[in-house]
Amino acid sequence: MAQDLDEQKRLVADLGDKPVMILRNHGLLTTGRSVAEAFLRMYYLEKACEIQLAAQSAGQLVLPPETVCAHTERQFNAPGRALKEGELTDPDAMQLAWAALLRMLERIALGYRD
Repeated sequence: MAQDLDEQKRLVADLGDKPVMILRNHGLLTTGRSVAEAFLRMYYLEKACEIQLAAQSAGQLVLPPETVCAHTERQFNAPGRALKEGELTDPDAMQLAWAALLRMLERIALGYRD
């Protein structure tokens, strides 16, 4: 938690217009227009870190071409952009994933809303 106003200002400046940030020695930081969006970004970022560490433990990484990386980044970070024919209206499936998580929560913790 950043309780110091100066630290808060530095974090906001460092984050800029990006929705996620990896803080050296402090973990991950995500933002979103909703709790669902921020939570799912955290989930996906944590999974990406986990997958990268597992891949690195196997030896030399083989990265996808830059064009594939750029296309994937646009899909994830610009969900409000104009859609091409055939693209989903929720390319990150955030609404779908959030609804599924809430249903799962209701099954395992009936009184969570209280």
